[in-house]
Amino acid sequence: MPAKKVKRVAFIGRFQPFHRGHLSVIEDLLPKFDQVLVVVGSSDKFRTPENPFTVGERHAMVKETLEDLGVKPDKFKVVPLPDIDDDEKWVKHVVKTCPDFEVVAITENPRVEKLFKKDGKKKIIKPKKKYAISATVVREEIAKGSDLQKYLPQPVISFLQKIGAARKIIDIEEELKNAENVEEA
Repeated sequence: MPAKKVKRVAFIGRFQPFHRGHLSVIEDLLPKFDQVLVVVGSSDKFRTPENPFTVGERHAMVKETLEDLGVKPDKFKVVPLPDIDDDEKWVKHVVKTCPDFEVVAITENPRVEKLFKKDGKKKIIKPKKKYAISATVVREEIAKGSDLQKYLPQPVISFLQKIGAARKIIDIEEELKNAENVEEA
């Protein structure tokens, strides 16, 4: 008897960091699919103001949060997706990089939606998102040492404290300012 085909959905994001908005999307998707592919975009980018966390750190944030909620390991898979900076080839790159998926979940990324619509081979859904959270704002709040409870699940807060995320973000900003000052001199 052939193995049952797994119905998968791909949810693509940078997860810089993984916040309550991302989690609410995954919670909406989990009961509807056999497996959620959490596709970590820009996996090759890190230690910049927009991408302060490595792919390994982002993977850990997702995994620790979902495990803390009791999500079985076979219900999700974290997939790193490096950038290729070529819109014409991007969807094929996603499809080649990920295990086979039938559906792509789009939240607030019009570029990703446009590229998948143009390709026309994957069904697009817009899952419910309980929280409208900007990761840019979250990164600023991390650097300030703010209370992050309204933005981040507790496992992510604990993880960020463990890796010294506030200091890392501040150091990245300082390095960038120093580099700009050198260029101006």
